[in-house]
Amino acid sequence: MRKISAVFLALLSITNCAPVQDNERQTNINTIFDKMELQGVDTKKPLLYGYFFYDQDQSKLAELKDELLKDKYKLVRLEKAEDQEFILHVEKVEIHSRASLLEREIQLDQLAKTFQVASYDGWDVGNPDPSKPLVSNDDGFEKSLDNQSAADLYKMATELYDSKSHDKAVIVFQKCIEQNYKLDTSYYKQGVSYLDLGQAKVGIEKFEAALKINPKYFKACFNIGATCYDIEEYQKSIDYYQKAAKLDPKDDRVYYGIAAAQFVLGQLKAAEENCQIALKLNPGNENAKALLGDLKKE
Repeated sequence: MRKISAVFLALLSITNCAPVQDNERQTNINTIFDKMELQGVDTKKPLLYGYFFYDQDQSKLAELKDELLKDKYKLVRLEKAEDQEFILHVEKVEIHSRASLLEREIQLDQLAKTFQVASYDGWDVGNPDPSKPLVSNDDGFEKSLDNQSAADLYKMATELYDSKSHDKAVIVFQKCIEQNYKLDTSYYKQGVSYLDLGQAKVGIEKFEAALKINPKYFKACFNIGATCYDIEEYQKSIDYYQKAAKLDPKDDRVYYGIAAAQFVLGQLKAAEENCQIALKLNPGNENAKALLGDLKKE
């Protein structure tokens, strides 16, 4: 796994395990290709594909290696791995579609069986230049967004957002904003992504932009309240939680948020009242119960 960007490691560990059925292989391939394409990797260009085999008999792997080298694969390693097994890792610069990669996996699985090797164990992918990462931080990703429709950009941004690839999500949502596409939601989700990246102030600015477009955006109000509390802007936290309460007076979390900020500011009576409202709406609100307990000790 020395070549792959860290974001793919968890996905590839699924592939490099016990042999799987073809439909499971295809699912794994699709998952990784989706992730690569979302991060701006051109999967239609040559990439460095690595393939893995395991057996307790090193001589069987050596025979398989010789056969693979005839087909212009390059040897990465043939050595002892763990649990008395040896690993054979070969690689080759190739162009693969999702379908052709599945065909290659089936081919290699059959080849392993021909040489009586215990298992073909999957693949990884990297930059054809092993000294460079598959996903770089240059402007290649942004260039890949050129000439895409607003709808396609929004779909990509949402997929990045859902997969928590927030560094890329903020870029694509900005493209949506520039095209005036679903502005309130684009600003809101961009704000959430900035929060995840540790940029609370920018996140608040994005939530406020969403509210200018849609003053009834409850989640934007709520998130400003929560974020302001986290950065110790307690009065602003109260103000936005109160706006959220007007938009959804039945959300117990809002009243707890107000109470928590009031408690820090020493507004104990008001904090107790809001805790009581939160608990009336939701008797199971453990945060409100704990805060009420603290208030009774004051």
